[in-house]
Amino acid sequence: MKYKLIVIFMMITVCLLANSVFSFKGMPIEYYGNDVYGMGMGETGTADLFRINPNLHNPSIAATTNNVLFSTGASLGYMWYKDSNKNEFRDDGLYLPYFTLTVPVANNRFAFSYNSVASGNIKNTIMREFPTFNDTLQYSEVNRLSTSLYKADIAYALKSSIINFGISLNYYLGHRIQYWKIDFEDTDYQDTKYEIEKIYKNPGFTLGFSKKIRNFSLGAAYSTHAKLEGDTFYKYGHVPYADTLDLKDNYLFEVPAQLSGGVTLKLLAKYKASLDGYYQMWNDTDAYEKNTLKLGLGLAYDPLSGYGSWYEKIPVRLGAYYRELPFEVNNQKIIEKAVTFGTSVPLKSPNKKIEFAVSFISRGDIDKHGLSENSLMFSFGITGFDVFNKRVKKIGHREIPKADKDR
Repeated sequence: MKYKLIVIFMMITVCLLANSVFSFKGMPIEYYGNDVYGMGMGETGTADLFRINPNLHNPSIAATTNNVLFSTGASLGYMWYKDSNKNEFRDDGLYLPYFTLTVPVANNRFAFSYNSVASGNIKNTIMREFPTFNDTLQYSEVNRLSTSLYKADIAYALKSSIINFGISLNYYLGHRIQYWKIDFEDTDYQDTKYEIEKIYKNPGFTLGFSKKIRNFSLGAAYSTHAKLEGDTFYKYGHVPYADTLDLKDNYLFEVPAQLSGGVTLKLLAKYKASLDGYYQMWNDTDAYEKNTLKLGLGLAYDPLSGYGSWYEKIPVRLGAYYRELPFEVNNQKIIEKAVTFGTSVPLKSPNKKIEFAVSFISRGDIDKHGLSENSLMFSFGITGFDVFNKRVKKIGHREIPKADKDR
């Protein structure tokens, strides 16, 4: 049953994507490897060695795992779009951002993860008209876009008292499907439509380090620049021009080199603060021109198990982050800002829990970009379920002593 559950989670990861009104310009939604615990803490965790941490964005963090660890999460919520013409629309989305599995062998950690890297999806329909010789012709224009980029990692980490080291082989795969259609109300006119599908893939790798120094933990990771090569397929609902008859050609998308790092401070055994930074070097790619920065800050209250009143046993996490998108609208930089909240529900078995996180995200500015969006996302995840070991049966055959006979 557990193995079937893992397959279902991986299938959902492929099928469900996130939406954004800025998707026509690029892939505005990015995932940086945080588990749901980190999502509720300002999307931090690349250096948190004070908990069992399934964040494999820094592969050396796998050293925090001492048992076979399975972790996954899901995010769902609402997005509100606005434009400069005072049009408003509400959308919803659901996706599974990550799946990780870690197996410890002595001081070695072997891990696998499959997660979303970036995505952007949107569909809109616009009613248009233009005058003809005798009348005004009305038609609807449909634009639909589906973009996604995923990453499968095979990671190795060495747990050491000197410094934890990790390396992962990354395999990127993604697609971009753009659909366009004109639907005339007058049946005397022929409708027009086309679809362009681009598929790309290729490998890369990541190096990571982490170290705990008393009540501090430090971590850093570097992911290489990867060129994703693939094919483009054209589908037409009409006869195209002669110079567009090629059925496929080579297409190239690039993942930038990325440098990330963080620090976590633990105080009084119950309090914790984390600061993370991510720097993406888009300037070295043909995808976008400007490098981007993301900064996250989080605070956590993790009470000691079994102590205090009921309200003192509830873990609480707060955070916020600032992120620059890699593309512009109206020659203006797009900024994403968010505030987050999180908590946990421990289960009976040690180190097994259900995580919850809420994020309110703001992206874009109507005055600068003519568009803006706000999102309210709810995330939940499970961590600590050993998918290989079964509970030991504590019952077995035993002899029942017979009563002595009376003499």
